[in-house]
Amino acid sequence: MGSPNTSFCNFPKSTQDYYILGLWCADGYHWTSSIGLSNIDLILIKKFRNFLSGLFPKERIKLDQYRTGKRKYVGYKIYVNCRPLLRIFKKFKDNNNERSINNAEAIKAYIAGRFDGDGCISKDLKRDCRISYGNEIDAKLDTNLLQEIGIMPKLYRYRTSNTFVIYISRFDTKKFTNVISPYSIKLQKLVLGSRRDSDYTEIVRMATNNI
Repeated sequence: MGSPNTSFCNFPKSTQDYYILGLWCADGYHWTSSIGLSNIDLILIKKFRNFLSGLFPKERIKLDQYRTGKRKYVGYKIYVNCRPLLRIFKKFKDNNNERSINNAEAIKAYIAGRFDGDGCISKDLKRDCRISYGNEIDAKLDTNLLQEIGIMPKLYRYRTSNTFVIYISRFDTKKFTNVISPYSIKLQKLVLGSRRDSDYTEIVRMATNNI
């Protein structure tokens, strides 16, 4: 149950809030009154933990580990029991008519979260840029958001897996990476992949707000 001292009436209000919304829409965990994130990337888990730490005392936040896939990757699930917060997130994700975001920067931050959770791109950041979705409505809503910031993606359905994929044209890929890179942890990791470990550690520290 939610804490009586915690108010969510102003959420989302910042670009970081919208990033968290996008990340949760991609890799969110929820069960009855619990809400959290499930991912194998510990940096993203720490990012979500930082968000929860701003709302709840440390003892409310739970972290579990699990094994996933044939290679038995270590996965992490971080969550908190809070029905009011879960309702806000689900209302945003399950709105089948529109996904209303009030300004361009908030859209960029939200899309960065979706990309970090379910997106990919080539290592040279020039091709194969896409975001995967489990349903068509969700993909169409985000297609509309991308168009609002001047990016014209293509939406495809893969019948065998019943998944939907937003593809960013190679002509739009640079623009796409430029607009989401201030918010995207995944892009920051790719850009710094060939630099010194100390540089990478510093960007991780900044991205996760010292967690």
